[in-house]
Amino acid sequence: MDLRHLTHPAHSRWTRILGVAFVMYVLSFIDRTNIAMAIPAMRQDLGLKAAAIGFATSMFFWGYIILQIPAGRLAGVWSAKRVIMLQLILWCGIALSTAYVTTETELIVNRFALGIAEGGVLTCTIVLIRGWFTRPERARANTLFLLSLAVAPVIANPLSGFILEHSTWRTMFIVEAAPALLWAFVWWWAIADSPRDVSWLDPDEKARLIAALEQEAREAGPVQGHWLATLWHPAVLLLALYNFMALMAEWGVNFWLPTVLKETGLSIGVVGMLAALPYALGIVMMIMVARSSDRRRERKWHMIAATAFSGLFLLCAQLSSVMGVFATVLFLSLAIGSFLGRFGPFWTLPTEVLPPAVAGVGIGLINGAGNLGGTAGPWFFGVVRDTTGSFTLALTVAGVSLIVGSLVAVPIGLKRGNVGVAP
Repeated sequence: MDLRHLTHPAHSRWTRILGVAFVMYVLSFIDRTNIAMAIPAMRQDLGLKAAAIGFATSMFFWGYIILQIPAGRLAGVWSAKRVIMLQLILWCGIALSTAYVTTETELIVNRFALGIAEGGVLTCTIVLIRGWFTRPERARANTLFLLSLAVAPVIANPLSGFILEHSTWRTMFIVEAAPALLWAFVWWWAIADSPRDVSWLDPDEKARLIAALEQEAREAGPVQGHWLATLWHPAVLLLALYNFMALMAEWGVNFWLPTVLKETGLSIGVVGMLAALPYALGIVMMIMVARSSDRRRERKWHMIAATAFSGLFLLCAQLSSVMGVFATVLFLSLAIGSFLGRFGPFWTLPTEVLPPAVAGVGIGLINGAGNLGGTAGPWFFGVVRDTTGSFTLALTVAGVSLIVGSLVAVPIGLKRGNVGVAP
């Protein structure tokens, strides 16, 4: 990836905007997924079955869906910075309160509330990036931000494993939630909604950037009709269906991966280290795919290829189960790494298909549909584990879902539609 933009960190939008957003989303992702490491201990302490835990974790996504479109709309017409700031403070408090749940009902309510608090954060950040980076830069910019999805588990899984070996799951939630509150102050100081709002950017670069973004806005063509028309744009609907199938598989695997590894007989500390490996590979895959996507100015087929390979590797993981833990970890790592590789081109597509004023609405629907799939994935994995005694069937279904999802994306057209906003 071209890092020339990072030559002067104090005055670089690549460092300041993406760096602060990156840390913010690492904290967000840790606070929503660290429950995966706590599941074995929580099941024992709270007396919950796998299906009950799966249902509780899936409630996060029902809450997450609620604010996708409203937050995207607010980011477009008000301020992405302010919407994210409010959500950052809210999710920190709720994530910390997870340490105090004592019943299944309390856990369900907690995960649902956390979903509401974090809903729209990704949507608003993609809108923020759209306002700071031009079309030829956007896949790399999105990927540098979305590397947080891979970096967070690399940090959190070993850290959580260490805490769980020396303390309790309740301590883990407190320790890992607190940093988000401190980062809220950094966010408010460092982030602006557009280059026009800052004085730290080099004047020549600022003028060129504003001119380029305004030219892109003109090339988007006139907008017509109501902003709600975005919701039935053909490309948005296809991307929403694709994301539903992809995230159903991904979140099922993400939430249950530590349990899959723990059931091989490994200690929780070793599980924490092994569960970080797929995401370390994902960092490499995300950079490689984004670099190729920007160099070729192509998004769709990069996204489709990465998704299809992820599904194939999940199917291979089932065949490798007879070969032992090493082969299973290898193929699961390749599957998760390939899946993460799709994110850069995937989240660049909506901003290239939709006019800027309504891109947040389309992104909200696409992300909301994907996370609706996230409600099904963890629950389905838990039911399969309770019913069959293993995760083999669930991982197979997840692999097929990724392959079918990649086929759903094939008809997506890249011509901009004249959807628009209300006067």
